[in-house]
Amino acid sequence: MTKAIRVTIGGKDLTLRGDNEEKIKKSVREVNLQIQQLQHALREHSTPTLSLLAALNIAERYHDTVDQHGRDVAYVADELEKMAQYLDRAARQPLP
Repeated sequence: MTKAIRVTIGGKDLTLRGDNEEKIKKSVREVNLQIQQLQHALREHSTPTLSLLAALNIAERYHDTVDQHGRDVAYVADELEKMAQYLDRAARQPLP
């Protein structure tokens, strides 16, 4: 069930809609944290610019995570294939 959730992002009050309120609030906290970190490092930039930079940082981390996930899946698949080959060879060995 979609629910209206009031949040503040970068000092702006918004009403968001979603099914998972905790997930939305966790995401809002992450965006606000990114904006705050950028505000401290880049004091001369406006909130809209900082918001865009925060979005880019989050998107970059997302893509890094997706790439790492792909590498992890490939590694596990390769290891499982090696195990399957080992077990196949072991099953073909005559018993002593």
